[in-house]
Amino acid sequence: MKTEISIIIPVYNTREYLEDCVNSVLRQTYTDYEILFIDDGSQDGSREACRKLAMQDERIHVICQKHKGVSAARNAGIEAACGRYLFFLDSDDVIHPQLLEALYKLQEENHTIIAATELYCGREGEVRRPDDWKIENKQMWEGKYFDNSKAIKSFSFHNTKAMFGAIGGKMILHEAVKTLRFDEDLACGEDTWFLCQVIFAGANIIVLPRRWYYYRNSREKGYSVDSCTSIYKCQRAVCDHATKNNKAKEAVHAEWCLLCRMVVWKEMGKRNQDVKLQEYVKKIIEDEKKRELYSKVDWCRKMIFYLGCVCYPLYKWIADFMYWYHTSIESR
Repeated sequence: MKTEISIIIPVYNTREYLEDCVNSVLRQTYTDYEILFIDDGSQDGSREACRKLAMQDERIHVICQKHKGVSAARNAGIEAACGRYLFFLDSDDVIHPQLLEALYKLQEENHTIIAATELYCGREGEVRRPDDWKIENKQMWEGKYFDNSKAIKSFSFHNTKAMFGAIGGKMILHEAVKTLRFDEDLACGEDTWFLCQVIFAGANIIVLPRRWYYYRNSREKGYSVDSCTSIYKCQRAVCDHATKNNKAKEAVHAEWCLLCRMVVWKEMGKRNQDVKLQEYVKKIIEDEKKRELYSKVDWCRKMIFYLGCVCYPLYKWIADFMYWYHTSIESR
């Protein structure tokens, strides 16, 4: 059955959060949507909970599969979706009751490929239910428009407010991702790489300046060789994609962001006495220094990178200052 918005919710062992998540959708002021629960082999009763919810509302559909990971679950959702727009929501997150209506309105008025809201990143154990947010007059919904050139720049330079690297809270024109899928070989960073491909393919974006997507920090993967390898592959793909598309400035900045990640991984390997992680980071740092893109990073950033490798506390102070500085500029 045709609908305007397909809400794709991958589910894996998140039974304790499902009620909050689905209630935040059912309370939406916009109602022309379908909910697609893709249960990825849950073993905690999540699948049964999804089926029970589906019996209570005909807009809810449940797709079951063996455990393949979040990328495979989202891909199954894309393939099953009937909506003109796809909205991505994780099963332990919640959204403001007016979010779908606001994003849909901005999409229709601005004819964009992507509509996004800012994220509210809650701490583990902290809960903000949808009715904690104020109901606003529709006239207050003015978005910040990014044409494709500006969208690429904001994505590459890690816009801290829109968080273009995260898929949660993004409404995407279904037609624009008709043949695109999440990389099922990536355990981390799969959403960043997916959005990278959409944006570099020509997407424009409208951003609602509200923190109306509550991202629960309860799924931290920690620092392991597997998770760091996945993020490394993703970030390298972003660098290569920018280079291939003649976005030299964006490619260099993506390289710089990757170097910063490696500094953190090196420190975490040391703190956790993880010999395998330390050896892995040492290898990719040496490999990275041999790349042509690395040679294009300016000397000042290279010095900061080297400092991070030998004196992390001082590097962290400098990095925090740089983050504060760029954030203050964005807020002006």
